[in-house]
Amino acid sequence: MSDTVAEVTQVVHAFAECWNRHDMNAFAELFAPDAEFVNVVGLWWKGRDEIKKAHEFTHATMFKNSRLTITDVSARFPVASIAIARSRWVLEGHVSPEGAPLPPRAGILLMVLARSSGVWSIIDAQNTDIVEGVLSRPQ
Repeated sequence: MSDTVAEVTQVVHAFAECWNRHDMNAFAELFAPDAEFVNVVGLWWKGRDEIKKAHEFTHATMFKNSRLTITDVSARFPVASIAIARSRWVLEGHVSPEGAPLPPRAGILLMVLARSSGVWSIIDAQNTDIVEGVLSRPQ
């Protein structure tokens, strides 16, 4: 693995580490100030502050005891200072908005990262739940 791939992979794993510590201050610092994030249900947050506030809320409620495990990461570099990282994840220990335990779920997280002053920051992210056995949403 090249150093550049390793650096980007480390950001993906840092995302999960911050999630698992429920440390939304450190989590937010992984994002550029003007980053955007679309979550698994299509909520679109614009800017580091919105991303942080949304995750603070969910980590005080439904993700309070959750654990995120990254199971696979790929990284591509369309130009030297931009990375596209995809990762498969498994989430366990989360609950419904009413507090009922939920089964583990899996998904794919897409991140676009930019390198500035030697540091990789997430500039855009989109999260997708994997729904086994479904080819498309019924129309």
